[in-house]
Amino acid sequence: MTRELIKKSYLAAALSSAGIIVAIVLYAVVGEVLARAGHKPPLPPPAAYAVKYAVYILSIASVFALRFAAARLDARRATPEAAVKALTARAIVTAALCEVPAVAGLILFILTGYKADFYLLLIFSAGLEVYHFPRLRLWEEKLRTDFGQLP
Repeated sequence: MTRELIKKSYLAAALSSAGIIVAIVLYAVVGEVLARAGHKPPLPPPAAYAVKYAVYILSIASVFALRFAAARLDARRATPEAAVKALTARAIVTAALCEVPAVAGLILFILTGYKADFYLLLIFSAGLEVYHFPRLRLWEEKLRTDFGQLP
């Protein structure tokens, strides 16, 4: 296991996470375009409230799914190569789970027109992405802990 391979794997994970952050920004652009185009939501308020609460529950569930996925993907691996693959997979799965509130918020906006809830979920999702963004220092620490010195 070379430091170069670790950095390449880290860059792949970081670019995936950054791509999802860019997607969250694009969701905001799509929401603004729809709002300015005069989008009429198909759900009237009684049904819209139910969808709103379902979306919030789904967004909170994604936080619990993050913890569950982290517990499953943080298991010690037999080789450094397998550990780096697991770290990369964990970063990508985490980034995807952090995106769930943003996607749910966009769907909520399209169905109900609730713009404030849409932006609240976008900010929540972006905050999760930034908090869980992969860090090379933490990867190297984990590899040192599990396998000793890195080359």
